[in-house]
Amino acid sequence: MWLVAVLCGLGACGALLLHLFVPTVVGMGDQGDGQRLVCELGVANQAPFDYTKFTQYIYTSWVPHQWFGESCGAGGSGEPYYSSQSLLLWPAKWITPLLGWGPGLDTRAVGVLCILVFSALLTLFVTQLPGRVGFRILIAAAVTAVMDDGAFADFFVSPYSEPACFLGVFATLIALMFLWRREHVTWLGILLVTLACTITITAKTQMISMLPVIAVALLWRPYRTRRRPHAAALGSRGRALRRGVLLRVPAMIAVAALLGVTGAYTLGQPKRFSELNLYNAVFVEMLPHSPDPKADLAWLGLPADFASSSGTTVASPNAAIYDADYPQFLQKVSQEKIILFYLAHPDRLVSMADRGLDAIAHPVLGYIGSYTAGSGHKPWTKEHRFAPIEGISVVFAAVPLLILILQLVTLVLGLAVASRRKLGPARTTFGTATVFFVAALWLQFWTVMLSEGESEIYKHMIVATFMSSLCMVWIPALILLLRNPGPPSPAATATRIVEVTSAG
Repeated sequence: MWLVAVLCGLGACGALLLHLFVPTVVGMGDQGDGQRLVCELGVANQAPFDYTKFTQYIYTSWVPHQWFGESCGAGGSGEPYYSSQSLLLWPAKWITPLLGWGPGLDTRAVGVLCILVFSALLTLFVTQLPGRVGFRILIAAAVTAVMDDGAFADFFVSPYSEPACFLGVFATLIALMFLWRREHVTWLGILLVTLACTITITAKTQMISMLPVIAVALLWRPYRTRRRPHAAALGSRGRALRRGVLLRVPAMIAVAALLGVTGAYTLGQPKRFSELNLYNAVFVEMLPHSPDPKADLAWLGLPADFASSSGTTVASPNAAIYDADYPQFLQKVSQEKIILFYLAHPDRLVSMADRGLDAIAHPVLGYIGSYTAGSGHKPWTKEHRFAPIEGISVVFAAVPLLILILQLVTLVLGLAVASRRKLGPARTTFGTATVFFVAALWLQFWTVMLSEGESEIYKHMIVATFMSSLCMVWIPALILLLRNPGPPSPAATATRIVEVTSAG
């Protein structure tokens, strides 16, 4: 099986390399956000300073540069921006000269590393999949087709942190499948899930949404131990409960570690970003879609004249940051208060969900170019070399509700496979992992909507779009597993032998 898995990984590697580099390189243009992460490597982009031109084409070359003062960091604040994407950027800086792209960092090298990591993950994924060889090859090809779509693959050749999100989500799914292959989890499985989740939640602040799902996943099954707790030590009352708690101590330690990492990562993020997110959540999402903006402001404890800034960003001429009462906004508004607002106004969540589904239905960022300036393509041209998801999204754009139906069907099928023990541990594990995958998708969706809302919603929703696209792979996979249960498990075979022997 390992030979088949390696061949699948090599096939995915070749497909992505052809897409991104033949006949010319393609990627994702930079809106100016790339500098906040890449400047920490001591490099600067050889691109026009005008960000309008910056988004017309991609500029892959980042040359050595010494940054001073507050020019490096989040929005000119000088606050460092952290992301697990740096785990790819630093090695890419090292191999850039080896690939003949000069000193500094070339995002083409980042793309090569992303492809290699995805290919390695796909290899591991095939080994964890249930079913026969043909089934595994089919699902691996479908996952590769999703990742190879220009809506997602183009991010590999960019200074953005989205690749770490895509790869982290996929790695976490694989780690969960490994964790649950047996009735009792092992320390290796717990470690792999913890590492994969750490990379995922530290890719972008919105990926913290993965934490609740992974915490439950780690505690889902007991830890395998050779030494069982002594019955006398446990006592007669609550023995099963206490034993269950003791067998989950390793998972509890892992969850505590993830909580610590999440807390440190959140506190280490630029305060400037927190302010921007709160501003967007109120002035870009909440007020423009409110039947009574002044009533919303009153609920938040803010002056009614802030309603004149509805629909603005901090860069707008009439932004609320220029209002003398703006310090009240910083004092009275928090992410927790925004969540409480929507809990008190649940009817507003319906229209918010509709906007989020519409964003998922439009995966292509048409306002960012895909080609280099000397490629012969017009400004802002998007590449369509391989775009299956883009083609299917036409249907979703017409009826966005189909996306929710897609996710619900995936959840139901996952529960159906997970609940049928006769299918064997490998198949039920895939079903269970799919259920948790959908739960993580929904948390990611609402994290984006409640934290930033409609502010650049198509880009911020791209991880949820990626996960929703994978649901189109999980559905036929789960159906095939239900229709073709495969050989019975050893336990089922032993039970059947006992029954036949007894009957004889």
